[in-house]
Amino acid sequence: MPPSALRDRLASLGRTPAPARRPAIERIVPPGFEAVETAHGTAWRYADVLPPGRLPGPAPAVPHAYLDTETTGLSGGTGTQVFAAAVCRPVEAGLELTQVFLADPAGEPAFLALVQEELARAGGVATYNGSRFDLPLLRTRWVMARMPGELEHPAHVDLLNITRALLRYRLERCTLRVVEERLLGFEREDDLASALVPEAYLGYLRHGWSPLLPRALEHNRQDVVSLYYLHSRLLHRLSGQDPWMEGPDWLALGRYLFRTGRRADGWRALRNAAELGDGPESAHAALLLARRLARRRRHRAAERLLAGVERRATREPRLAIARARLLEWSLGDLASARDVVTEALADLAADSPFRTDLEWRLQRLERKLLVRAAQGVRQKRE
Repeated sequence: MPPSALRDRLASLGRTPAPARRPAIERIVPPGFEAVETAHGTAWRYADVLPPGRLPGPAPAVPHAYLDTETTGLSGGTGTQVFAAAVCRPVEAGLELTQVFLADPAGEPAFLALVQEELARAGGVATYNGSRFDLPLLRTRWVMARMPGELEHPAHVDLLNITRALLRYRLERCTLRVVEERLLGFEREDDLASALVPEAYLGYLRHGWSPLLPRALEHNRQDVVSLYYLHSRLLHRLSGQDPWMEGPDWLALGRYLFRTGRRADGWRALRNAAELGDGPESAHAALLLARRLARRRRHRAAERLLAGVERRATREPRLAIARARLLEWSLGDLASARDVVTEALADLAADSPFRTDLEWRLQRLERKLLVRAAQGVRQKRE
């Protein structure tokens, strides 16, 4: 196309009449929210004080703000928007519950400024999977809203990481709903499913109101209250003061304490798990203790721990492999290691994924025993 024709075409496009504007939608702010003026405009805040109830354990050394957000999706990309953020913190009168709502996408700067202000009032912030979702998304929206600097907040602790570490032998899934029911004993009534929360807000934007929106906001508020009680219960377990803890719980606690550098407390937790003797987890704890004793060359103490491991528990493939490795590498007892592997193979199903590993270990141990026997014969002759 020649340049003159292209100019004519562009000119004709410029003369196209502009489309008629759609009438502005009048949106209804949910009940209970009040306007708050910020340096970036008007934001909407809900505030309440709840009775704290009875906590199962010690309070955090630093008062935390418990944060949870509701978004228009779970992808976490630039197209996902935060429309509600609930913050709960303990105060003298009880639990101060604050919720910030994005009544209009154009008011996002004021919304984010008020969220930051609420977080800054506490010495720490706690979330559930916030290190991977909530906080990164808030930082992204801060940049997208062209806010100055960066989103600032106190030191952060992710309760999901601690929950997975301490309940790894108890729960198949660690969603907040499952943890509420199994650990806290909470049961929500008429709660909105998480999958419907984005639709509640999108319907509000399209039509000015959504009957699901109040339930979505109540879902958000209940989440942060649960985080407050969950944090206290986790601290109760971390201090070893939970009377309902059994072998699996002490094992999980000991492994977590060792990973976080609290070796003395971790040793005591593993010792408690081993002494309970109530299943494979207790045997696993005894093996971990024996391994650490062997590294310190306290072989007799390690052997005593191994002698106390239940026979049926060590026949489980994972524990059998762990015990055989300890006997072989730390204690040098090849014959006992071979017996452990042989017993495990005898009890193992033909299609078990552990069979190949155990057969390979048995062959290697037998070769080592033959080499050791040959060396002994040679030394006698010399």
